[in-house]
Amino acid sequence: MQLKTRDTASIDEKRLGIAQKAAALFIKQGYLKTTVRQICHECNLSMGGLYYYMSSKDDILSLFQEVAFSSLTSLVDLIEERLSTMGRATPRETLSLAIEKYLSVVDEVQDFIVFWYQEWKNLPPSRREYLFRQEEICADLFKGPLIKGCGTGEFKIEMRLADHAITVLCDMWAFRRWALKKEYTLEQYTKELTDFILGGVSGN
Repeated sequence: MQLKTRDTASIDEKRLGIAQKAAALFIKQGYLKTTVRQICHECNLSMGGLYYYMSSKDDILSLFQEVAFSSLTSLVDLIEERLSTMGRATPRETLSLAIEKYLSVVDEVQDFIVFWYQEWKNLPPSRREYLFRQEEICADLFKGPLIKGCGTGEFKIEMRLADHAITVLCDMWAFRRWALKKEYTLEQYTKELTDFILGGVSGN
């Protein structure tokens, strides 16, 4: 049983590595123009070797979404737990935590995020629908603390825009990385963005 567990972990790690290399290719060349053979070359695998881990190019998209969904679900659970104990954490503290944790996920899967922004129009309809659901999950990370803050009078905002706006500002760490990483570390960007957002939602 232990051997099977190690083998499974090894396969999952390999699949993630393939997905990361494929994402870099998709960003550079476009999803439609990237061939399975090019992915094989980038991963130093034969066609048969690649198909041992992935059944198709579309299967790589499944893994992109699986990785992102798993990370987002964990974050939603964390924020909901914090909201349930709001007596020990203010809306400001909870929103700050949501921004910090979401940015840590953005940093880990930044190529995937850039890919979604760049290539969503070329995805099959079912993939686009799944992507839109993930975007709603992202926005929901911030919606709870924002609603609580508006209820207590701590925040003064237009709710229809705020949660999505915060999501895009965090995602900017990925799709504007060519500029931002010249000026900031992740920790610096997290602090400055959090201060900027908190100032905005507080009406300062």
